[in-house]
Amino acid sequence: MVCKEFNKIQHHFLWGWSSDRKKIVWVSWRIVTKSKDTGRLGIKDLESFNVALLGKWKWRLGMVEKGLWSEIIKVWVKEIIGI
Repeated sequence: MVCKEFNKIQHHFLWGWSSDRKKIVWVSWRIVTKSKDTGRLGIKDLESFNVALLGKWKWRLGMVEKGLWSEIIKVWVKEIIGI
């Protein structure tokens, strides 16, 4: 979906792809997305980053009952999902 499209844009930018030809990819995306501490480029894999953020938000919703974030989610769940 959206994350895959953004990752595709990152790929094309990094490896210099154009519509008429593709260049050789010398390093896998898995290695490119490793942290700078390990000597890699440290580019974020947006799909993994999105999953991590969603997990953090889910955890925070369970920990903070009287916050703006939890109130927004509760209203959204009631109105949109109907629970």
